[in-house]
Parts: sequence; C-alpha cells; structure tokens
Amino acid sequence: MSGKSAFSAVELVLLDACQSVLDTLDTSLASLLRSKRDDLHTLAGIVERSSSLDYDLGISIEGRNRQTLASKLTNQGIEEVINLPVKASLGRSFSIAKLHLYGFLLKITENKPYLAAHKEAVLTQYHACLFSLMAEDLYISIIGDSSGDEAWIGKASRELITMWEDRSPAEIGVFAPLLQQLWEARNSLVPVLGTLLGTVELLQLSMQLDQRWHKFLEEEGSQDEVVYALDEFLFSLSYEQQRKLEIWMGSSGERLVSRSEAAGLLNLRPDQQLEGPGEDTLPVVRLYRSFLRRNALARMRRETDRKGPHRTLEQYLLLYLWERDT
Repeated sequence: MSGKSAFSAVELVLLDACQSVLDTLDTSLASLLRSKRDDLHTLAGIVERSSSLDYDLGISIEGRNRQTLASKLTNQGIEEVINLPVKASLGRSFSIAKLHLYGFLLKITENKPYLAAHKEAVLTQYHACLFSLMAEDLYISIIGDSSGDEAWIGKASRELITMWEDRSPAEIGVFAPLLQQLWEARNSLVPVLGTLLGTVELLQLSMQLDQRWHKFLEEEGSQDEVVYALDEFLFSLSYEQQRKLEIWMGSSGERLVSRSEAAGLLNLRPDQQLEGPGEDTLPVVRLYRSFLRRNALARMRRETDRKGPHRTLEQYLLLYLWERDT
C-alpha cells in the first residue's frame, strides 16, 4: 500500500458522512464503526511495515526482487501458504477486513432509514473489495496451474506481485479492467434457463462490454470448452448439471425449463448449486461463490481428463488477453 492511507479519498468522504450521521443518531453503532475504522488503520500500518517485495533481505546469494519472486511462484507453487510473502498474506487480510467493514455498513443502510441515502455508495465499495479478492484468486489459480514456460507467465506473475505490493483501496481496474467489466455485467444480469441456449443473456452481457470481449468471442467462441465455460458463467449450473437437463428435455419433449424446475429435476442440495445457498444473499457474493466452485470443478476435470470446461470463463478471457500482450 506504499505509504497510503487505509482508505482512498472517496472512501473517506463516504465513511465520514456515515460516521457523522451515526454520531448524531446512534452512538452505539457510531462507536462500532469508529472501532472498525481504527482497526483497519492499524492493519494497514502493519502491512506497510512488512518487507517490500522489492526489498533484498540480504540472506540469499541470488538476492530478492520481483523477478526472483516471480520465478519462485512459478517454480515452487503459489497456492501453498508457505510460499506466499508476508506482505501478500497480510494484505489479503486487510482486504477481507475492509470487505467486512462495508458489509457492516451495508446492513445498517438497509435497516436504518437515516443512512439509506448512502446505500448505493456503500454497495459500490463492497463490490470493489470483492472484485479485488476475486481478481487475486483468479491470478493465483492461473499461475498455480502453469508449467512455468508459457509466454504469458512472466507478465502474469509480475501483475500479481504488483497487486500484492500496491494493494490500494480495492481497485483492480489497473490490472484487468475487462474482468471487472465482465463481473459487473454478470452481477447485473438475472439469467433465465429457458432453452439453455443463453442467447438473450449473452446479448445482454455483450452490450455492456468493450470490443476486446467481442474479439475474444469472435476468435475463441467456437471452441467447445469456451462455450461450456460461458454457459456455466451465465447459468450458474455446472456443465454436468446442464447435460442432465438437456437429456431430460430431450426425453420429455419439453423445450423450456425454469430454475425452480431445474433444481427439482436435478435434486440439488444448496451446496450443489454453483451459486450456493441463500437467494437473499447479495448477487455479487453469489457470483464470487460461483467463481470459486467453477474453478474447483474445472481443476477436477483437468486432473481427471473429463469432458467439460477445464478452465473458468474468466481464466480463458485473461489468458487470451495475456497471450496477445506478451
């Protein structure tokens, strides 16, 4: 975070406005908010004091810099905690703590009319925090599965290390703006299973994204695995679940299926749905759950050589962008 406050200027304006209202109308909640803000400032200071990823500790022959760290992440594995720099682990804890701060404020704006006017601004910051965590998970999942000799691996590792070093107030647009656009578009989309073709949903999604997305679909959209990954992204049903529904629709002669019918036909428990339990949960949280579960399923298929998407849509898209920018 490199000498920066725990909060951006925009965040401070929002937090001060909420604090001012609570100081006047609810001293108990005001005290809680002040305590959470103080904790984040303390944690930000601890992250700041952690050794920079550019700093050579003087304890190894080859020295330490971003290039040597990138090589280590590629060669020794990135998903093992012991291989993560302290600054990266603490920085992630900071991001999670900030996410919970905005989650706390969001609950207040939903339940206390005197803060309702700030709900959208709080929700925007909540989204930013969660998208930042998703971006970090996405980078780690791709780099952790690399062989180390791909043309894009150096760029990917350097971007992740920059994210760790300069973990600013949850803004990932510097690293992968199209990804953030994709997540924001999907977050606003209410998918309808229907015929399972996803034509309307794809059109709605595409209208919100820039030309790089359209180029990606044009060049990669004919590949079966990309299509499968797109369908999982749109419908939040796994490839395997969608195939079962297609078989049922073919045998029954039904041409349409609703989401409630699909859940009944597939006999799904809440933990078997990509988005997980709780339809009252924030859509962006369900999107995050969907990403994590789609990623786990894709890895399982890769390791067992099963049919279906071997990567998430986000991974295919990011790799496409990297491969053309190496």
